[in-house]
This record gives sequence, structure tokens and C-alpha cells, in this order.
Amino acid sequence: MDILKLATTIIDRNHSYGIDDPFYILDLNQVKQKYQNWIENLPQIIPHYAVKCNDDENILNVLKNCGTGFDCASKNEIEKILKLYVDPSRIIFAHTVKQVSHLKFAAEKGVEKMTFDTEAELQKIKQFHPKAKVVLRIRFDAAKSLFELGSKFGAEPKMEARRLVKICKELELNLIGVSFHVGSGTVDYEVFGHAIDEVREIFDYAKNYGYELHLVDIGGGFMGHDDKLLKNYAYFINSAIERNFNDENIKIIAEPGQYFAISAMSIVTQIVLKKYSQNGHVHYFINDGVYGSFRSIYSYNQFVNVTVIKKSKIHENSSKIAEQKLSTIWGCTCSSRDKIIENIMMNEVEIGDWLIFNNMGAYSTVLSTDFNGFARGKMYYLGMKVGRGKLASI
Repeated sequence: MDILKLATTIIDRNHSYGIDDPFYILDLNQVKQKYQNWIENLPQIIPHYAVKCNDDENILNVLKNCGTGFDCASKNEIEKILKLYVDPSRIIFAHTVKQVSHLKFAAEKGVEKMTFDTEAELQKIKQFHPKAKVVLRIRFDAAKSLFELGSKFGAEPKMEARRLVKICKELELNLIGVSFHVGSGTVDYEVFGHAIDEVREIFDYAKNYGYELHLVDIGGGFMGHDDKLLKNYAYFINSAIERNFNDENIKIIAEPGQYFAISAMSIVTQIVLKKYSQNGHVHYFINDGVYGSFRSIYSYNQFVNVTVIKKSKIHENSSKIAEQKLSTIWGCTCSSRDKIIENIMMNEVEIGDWLIFNNMGAYSTVLSTDFNGFARGKMYYLGMKVGRGKLASI
């Protein structure tokens, strides 16, 4: 059963019970396919899924069974992964600013790999988790990305990174590797190669202090809406690994999030109201919004595509072909900022019709709120459901 058929079945069933709420469809087969695509293109690199992107238990279970690791940023994320019986060695605590209580929890649970980018963080780790295996995060920004991260995280890779290597030695901490994150969602494929070249220099420098580093963490930033894009990343990454670490016994990991999640989930919403401006511009109001599942739409809307399920009575009594009109789609809350997509050309649809928004698996459910009392919709699954959930495919 595909997403369109499943969505139509759910709409019809819900209608019989008087339910007209939005809902999600999560295709777990997509997650498995993404993993297969990853190992075909980047066989040397173990993906550590960024839990923050979409923490649905079934995604986590599928990836656990595939053999991935996990990138966790907090005590709660670590706890969520450990409850799935994942060995702590498959977790990297990839937040360079850690609360003391979270650091103590990691120590208690045996989560040892963690990133840092400041002397203050190293002092904290020394005090509360002295057995940690620390990974130096450097700043290396892509020329263009959806979310630039370097202004907040990462040590300057020349002088500052080298100073931190020296401090690790002074504190007698176990420095095991270097990480970077070029920014979330980039098509600056070459930046990965340049960053790996920089990592090589730090590996060599660390030998001056007796360190034999053995972990490279190339972070995230991989676009997931189109499977073909991974080949572009892989070309520059594999080439850089070949020239820098060809004969060395090192482990290479990455922290992809939206790569695995974005295309796996769709949001199905109903048109609640439709009105026209004087110039004929059509305004649609749906039963979800940017305070709910569409917070990420500001960054990822270029990848969203919309499918219409016609359910209104007007369509049943008309053979008229839908005309494309300039349109805006609004969310359900009272806020005028709750605008999902503005000034797009789309076929005219009616109150009671449903819209399927595809490529909505990244940073949607995890960022949603119940502002104005609009609660998150139910989740339905395509593929084998592993964990607890509402309902697998029907």
C-alpha cells in the first residue's frame, strides 16, 4: 500500500467516526532504503543518526537493527536510545555544551564518546566524567547551508584546536579524535573533503603530545529528499579519506539526521476554509500549522511537494477541470505568522479536500507545540512497525 492509498483509507475511516484531525504517515521502508543507499555509497562510514531530527521510536528501532550508531545531545536522548537496548558504545554525546547532570548521567550509563570545543568544557569533563573519550570539534562551515552552525559550535581549526589538544594532555584526558559539522542541509559537497584535510593536520599535530587519534566524525548536513545526492557527497568524502587515511586503522562516523528522516514522513491535513482576495488570490486554511508540524517549513519548503485528495461535495457534482491560481496556505492558529506557503501556483481545491505534504520527516514532530490547543495528529506506519505505536499500515 502506498502513501496515497493509506491516506485515503484513513480519511474515509476517520470520517465514519466524525474525525477530521490531521495525521502523519511514516514510511519505515524509506528509512531502510536510505540506510542501504548509505552503505552502498559510503561503506567506510558508520552513520550515527541524529536523534534530534525525528525521535520516533520506530525510526530509531529500524536504524538500530540496521546497525547504525546514534548522535545524542542530552540526557533524555541518551535515555531514549538506551531503552532500546542499544550498547552505550554506539552513542556519541555530540553536544559541546553539556549540563553537569547530563554529563554525570552519561558517566553512570557508560556513554564515553563526547565532543568538546572549549577549555571550560574539558575542565567540566575532567571533573565529572574523567574516563570520557573526548572528540575535538572544529569549525568548518560550508559556503551555503540551510542552518549554519559554526557561529555557535566548533573551535577554530588552527591555533585554538591545537591549544585544546595541549590542554587535553595537561588534564590527562583521553583524546580519541576530531569532529566537524559543515552546517545542516548543504549542497557544498566539496567542503567535506577540505574539512577532512584539516582533520588530518590535527591528527598529525596531536602526535606531538603522544596521541594516536583514531576517530573521525564528519558530522551531518546531508540532504535526504533525493537519494541521488548522496553520490555527490560520497565522491569528495571518499576521495579525502583515500588521500588522508588510506592505510590507517581509524574509525569514521557521521551524524546524519534529515538524510534518514525527511522523505520518510508525510503530513496529511484538511482544508478547513478558503477565501479570496480582491485580486483573485486564493487563501487556504488547513488544520495544522507552523506552531505544529510545519516549524521546519521555513528552511525545507523547497523540498515539499503537495498531493491533493479530493473529498469535497463540490468535486462530486462537477466535471470542471481545476484551474491553477496564485495561492497561500495558512495554518490553523490565531497567529498571523502562521503562514505555511505563500504565493504558489496550485490547482484550485475546495473546503473538505485534503493535502498530503511529503518530505516532512525532518524537524517537524520534534518541534511541534500545542499552541492554541491544536494537538499533534496521530502517527500511522507503512512497513514493519517495530516499537509501540498507534497503528501500522491498514
